[in-house]
Amino acid sequence: MNRRRAPSTTRRKPARKKPVQRKPADKKKAAKRPPRKNVAAKKTATKKSSRKATPKKAPRKRVARKAALTDRAQNRRRPVPKKPRRAEPKQNWRERAVGVRQNMGGWVIRRRGSIRRVGQVAALGLVLTALAWLGDRTVQYAHSADAFAIREIIIEGNHQLEDIDVRRAARLQIGSNVFEVSSEGTRNYLLQHPWIEEATVVRKLPGRVRIAIVERKPVALVALDQLYLVSDEGAVFKRLGVDDPVDLPVITGIASERFYDDLDYRTAILLRSMALLQDYEGAGLAKREPVSEIHFEGAHGIELFVGSDGMNVRLGNGQHRQKLRRFRKVLERLAREKTRPSYVYLDNVRSPERVTVRLP
Repeated sequence: MNRRRAPSTTRRKPARKKPVQRKPADKKKAAKRPPRKNVAAKKTATKKSSRKATPKKAPRKRVARKAALTDRAQNRRRPVPKKPRRAEPKQNWRERAVGVRQNMGGWVIRRRGSIRRVGQVAALGLVLTALAWLGDRTVQYAHSADAFAIREIIIEGNHQLEDIDVRRAARLQIGSNVFEVSSEGTRNYLLQHPWIEEATVVRKLPGRVRIAIVERKPVALVALDQLYLVSDEGAVFKRLGVDDPVDLPVITGIASERFYDDLDYRTAILLRSMALLQDYEGAGLAKREPVSEIHFEGAHGIELFVGSDGMNVRLGNGQHRQKLRRFRKVLERLAREKTRPSYVYLDNVRSPERVTVRLP
């Protein structure tokens, strides 16, 4: 491409004129030499003016326009000759339909694997949708049909509670739908009752519910501001009611405020009482001389009131199992003598084997 040069601002210096050598007037003319080749040409060159003529410059504007025109002509895209269209014969609609069918058949053959997979996925989606709809309709029918109404509630393991009490605790009613009964939810309702320690709920179609419970076993009463039932695990689980058993040993001598506030104190009292009752039963005295009261005397230890006459048995602190065995031997010896003591002291620290008995 021809690029336009920027005009220079510097001016060229004019060429120097050579000095003209003039012949001296007084000297004689020199002898002429024979002419040589190209001498005439040199003479004619010398005769011409020694001043060189400056070359004429072309006008800048015309050169720039010509360069621009040549650049545009070179960059211009040559027109592509159009191909003449083929004159195709017109087809009727039947021929067009046959062509479309052939083209579609080839397209289907080329993509038959993808079409098969899409069809399988679509069929699977339809089957799943149908199953979901069928399941929904089945659930609605099961929750509303009279065939699944509860007709019988079987209750097992209740001794202290009656059947109606267990039903109320489970929140079950005859005639309600069996599928609306949640086994886990009904079990949680039952465990909220103070007498129920463990529960199992099983639904039996079409309309039966079986409930098996394990009741707490009360072994003592603790005397605080009121009487409370204590289980065999040493847990206070219920305030004494009208229908609750009362022929139980009563734990007395307890500071009520400390029992409520101090967990360690409460746990120690209850565990010592339960251990003492087990040792008393292990010594073979529970049926012969049942315990009516367990009294805590602070630093003096524990004393019992046993039998129908309330015999006082002072055990003191520690070694309760050995002391109870000695107490049984004392009772057996006095029974042979047909007498009964009014109190028995087994709390001698210096002589643990010594037993003090007071006869009437």
